[in-house]
Amino acid sequence: LFGEAPYRNVIVNGIILAEDGQKMSKRLKNYPDPMDMANKYGADAIRYYLMSSPVVRGEDISFSEKGLDEVYNKIIARLNNVYALYELYRGGEEGNDRSENILDRWIIARLRELVGETSAAMDAYELDKASKPIADFIDDLSTWYLRRSR
Repeated sequence: LFGEAPYRNVIVNGIILAEDGQKMSKRLKNYPDPMDMANKYGADAIRYYLMSSPVVRGEDISFSEKGLDEVYNKIIARLNNVYALYELYRGGEEGNDRSENILDRWIIARLRELVGETSAAMDAYELDKASKPIADFIDDLSTWYLRRSR
């Protein structure tokens, strides 16, 4: 209209297929119950599983409960464990980003890197690329920062 494109960006999703690669169908009953998946793994695990998959680039994927379980265990459960440990040992002091501890400075730098990478990927509408650094950061936070800080 009037010499301009009617939109700036277009987002196209692929098709989520059954685990065997066939189209999901009520008739074939070849899909897991979405509410069972949400109750078992939580909505965040489902969101991350789908956001980090090629389906956000317009490609088809075969839904796999095993993949969802992996996302839950490696990302969601790990982050919940980090939070539980934080709640257990947090003191009354306010946090700041000016610590002299080398590990504190490293994890703060990693957090800033995470924000930069995810923001750049989100601005470019590359949702799958925006989700990968989140998993890497959670791994660094739990595997390196917490274990070395003890």
